[in-house]
Amino acid sequence: MIRPYGLPIERLNEGKPIIVPTDNWWEDGTTFNPAALYLERSPVNDPIIKKLLPGRSLDEPKLRSGVVAVFYRAQPREDPGFPFPRSFMGLALFTPELELLERYPEPVIKPEEPPGYDYVGVEDARITRIGETFYALYCGFDGKNMRICMASSRNLLNWEKLGLAKGEINLSDNKDAVLFPEKIEGHYFMLHRPMVGRLSDFSIHLAISDLPTGVWRDCGMVLHSFDNPVCNDSWVGAGPVPVSLGNKRFLVFYHTGNYLKPNNRREYDMNAAIFNFQNFSLDSPYAIVESRIEPLMVPETEYEKNDSVSLDIVFPEGCYEYRDEIYILYGAGDRFVSAAKVNKKILIEHLEKSDSSNPFLKGN
Repeated sequence: MIRPYGLPIERLNEGKPIIVPTDNWWEDGTTFNPAALYLERSPVNDPIIKKLLPGRSLDEPKLRSGVVAVFYRAQPREDPGFPFPRSFMGLALFTPELELLERYPEPVIKPEEPPGYDYVGVEDARITRIGETFYALYCGFDGKNMRICMASSRNLLNWEKLGLAKGEINLSDNKDAVLFPEKIEGHYFMLHRPMVGRLSDFSIHLAISDLPTGVWRDCGMVLHSFDNPVCNDSWVGAGPVPVSLGNKRFLVFYHTGNYLKPNNRREYDMNAAIFNFQNFSLDSPYAIVESRIEPLMVPETEYEKNDSVSLDIVFPEGCYEYRDEIYILYGAGDRFVSAAKVNKKILIEHLEKSDSSNPFLKGN
């Protein structure tokens, strides 16, 4: 295990998962890798909350602070007739402090029929709200190719699939795509992770478009994994929707995957960075990376460690702000959905005191 940075992060629900498999056939195997959106109470959000919870009164004490919608990846234990168990997108609703309100018995997004572009999987979605539209970016898997796909919704319940994301970002296998939540200098931006070259070449890239639906143009690599002497290989991928800090600055959570020495056990850790688009140019997109903290959180609990496949995972994919905290929802051990929280002010203060140098080589 790689030693964490040391910032106080609180695992919620006593470290136990907040979403686990059920008896529903499509989610009786694994439930993991969640997107999350916080809907505060407002004239705009109240109709959405009412549609999501039609049997509940908005006057209920539990709904006074709004609702968190969690979209998670689910797989059955067995899926006869398919090369792998397919991945579906499930939906659960929580209070902002993650008390369960409702869990839908059916998936809200399903794979296409064979041989569709995502017929084996709707995987690892990140969902960004832009104006009155919610955009889901997910990895569509057809049994061979992994491509960035899009879907849109106005109410988080009824989704329209938009197909493969348009542009050069899908010229190769690609994963871990997420839209920034606002226009920057008149453009929309996306983080994505092309799967080109060796595993250690897998880096976070930036893409640009005039519309949230594309056409997307790749700007190049913005963040690469650090060399780590305890790892045989390391790579990175984007996490949840970036959190706007104002003045074109964003808090970005991301993961690092590692094959650890000496036995090649796989570990995924959570990290944090500040991206500053005041420094952006097409000639040097990587200049937006202002500071990094690695690793912010590593697998430690029995739910995050998966000894059956030598795989330990903290995979951040959803986050939201509530009061003074940032709540982070993550895939635990490739099996469950878990959650943690960190004080926003303290995290930003530590990031602003950091830089983008390699922490694993300091002092060597």
